[in-house]
Amino acid sequence: MSEKTPMTQNAVFDGRKLWDEILKAIVDTMPTQLFPLFQEVYRKEYSEGTSIALLETETSTFWENGEELPGSTFMDIALLVGGTDYYHLECQMKNDHEMVIRMFSYDVHFAITHTKTMDGDAGEITLKFPHSAVIYPEGSNAVPDHLQCRILFQDNSEHIYQIPTVKVQTYSLEEIKKKHLILFLPYTMLRFRSRLRQGKKIAEKELTEYLEEVILILEEEVSVGSLTDRQYQDYVRLICHAADRVFAKHRKLWKEVDKMTKPLIKLPSVEIKELEEKLARQETEIAKQAAEIAKQKAENRRLQEMLRLAGNN
Repeated sequence: MSEKTPMTQNAVFDGRKLWDEILKAIVDTMPTQLFPLFQEVYRKEYSEGTSIALLETETSTFWENGEELPGSTFMDIALLVGGTDYYHLECQMKNDHEMVIRMFSYDVHFAITHTKTMDGDAGEITLKFPHSAVIYPEGSNAVPDHLQCRILFQDNSEHIYQIPTVKVQTYSLEEIKKKHLILFLPYTMLRFRSRLRQGKKIAEKELTEYLEEVILILEEEVSVGSLTDRQYQDYVRLICHAADRVFAKHRKLWKEVDKMTKPLIKLPSVEIKELEEKLARQETEIAKQAAEIAKQKAENRRLQEMLRLAGNN
């Protein structure tokens, strides 16, 4: 699947699930940004141009509350990469001990929906679980490296269901840059929120220097061809959404973010003007080429006429 149309300038995020929606926005508009994450978590490498298909994420809620009628809920991210590799990712803000139960339920449903196969001769059904992981954008101290659940079957056999966790705040900007984990950048704003909640002061200069480093990382990704200019713009907008939430009650800090990022964000009117200028340059070039072609045709006609006259003589 090719990269989708970039997010619009006026993209609106549901305030209740901003951090989930940031991940979904990245995956929906530039899914190949997940490739460095797959390399980091699963040691799986994919070449440029590898197909990515977004899969159905709906699952039943029958297990959540026995007193209510079954309904539906949705996994965050379900993917098929390269036509063979299945992935399931969830974004989780808090260290919920029941999360492993939800993940197991999601993965059972995922396997039934997407990977179920049957051996016709033996009549045996096989369910293949996806590569699953839980991404924790904020907390890290209490989050284990893996979530696991011990499952006992009726024949007394047992299996340990275990999935890795991804703790975004354990990655420095240097590691993010080195490993190309650019999808973590909007979440790095959360490290300021934890400090503000602890009553710690954040100097405007510190925030400015931090944002400068983030912007340099994005610019380098553009320079090496890992991001397009429009994707660069998308990331800047996502960082602004994140900062708006983190610094909602700290307007001086938010103004610092605005000052740093506003020149980087192109308004629709600017983009239209740039497009008009590009079209004008193209039209000028086309006109020059047309004039050159007309000149060449005239020269050809002159030569043909000279040949005709010479032949008559």
